Amino acid sequence: MPATRSAIRASAAAASASPKPAETRACLDKRERILAVAEDLFYRNGFAGTTMDMICAELGVTKPFVYYYFRDKHEIVETLAWRASVACLSTMKFAADDPRPAHLKLAEGLQRWVAACVTHFRASALAFRVTASLRPEFRAKLRQLANDFYADLGALMEEGRRQGKLSFEDTTVTTMAMGGAVGFMYTWYRPEGRLAPDELVARLTATLCKMIGLRPPATRKHTHPRRTLE
Repeated sequence: MPATRSAIRASAAAASASPKPAETRACLDKRERILAVAEDLFYRNGFAGTTMDMICAELGVTKPFVYYYFRDKHEIVETLAWRASVACLSTMKFAADDPRPAHLKLAEGLQRWVAACVTHFRASALAFRVTASLRPEFRAKLRQLANDFYADLGALMEEGRRQGKLSFEDTTVTTMAMGGAVGFMYTWYRPEGRLAPDELVARLTATLCKMIGLRPPATRKHTHPRRTLE
């Protein structure tokens, strides 16, 4: 819905209070470089085990370079966590004038959800692992995103069931079970493991669809080689 998406964009802009340099392409590229390096270090070493010195050393820059774009490592981790959370938890939003029945929108939404969680796997894992280190007001923003997501998911499921297209019992239990299967991916998924990302997306999406009696969306045949076991 346009209004909801506008609210999400506004919240994302407000997630960090410190001023930012003019958003020229060069500035954006430098910010993205910092975020990419920090995300990798946070994922490998944890939030507490990663220092600004380590980030600067990996980038090959001095501290003023990083501090020009980010106030501290808390702002960096919140930027990463927020971006991943918005990408994953806005996947059940559809335009108000979308004429498709609920089960078709749900099939698309589930695939988008899983794909976003796989794409943003490291930052999503980070958001779960560093929750206690985040500011209370920022944690509240993340909770609101999650609450909105589950409300949208539940509404689509109930509408699809009323239309005779889905089969499940308790909406809350089912949505929480689905959320656990996807949300706790960080405890078992390894990007370098047996399944390539698109294969995992297809299989996990199909599993979620089966939980609610929904035919999974068609997927294209994979042409890349299968990965080896870990």
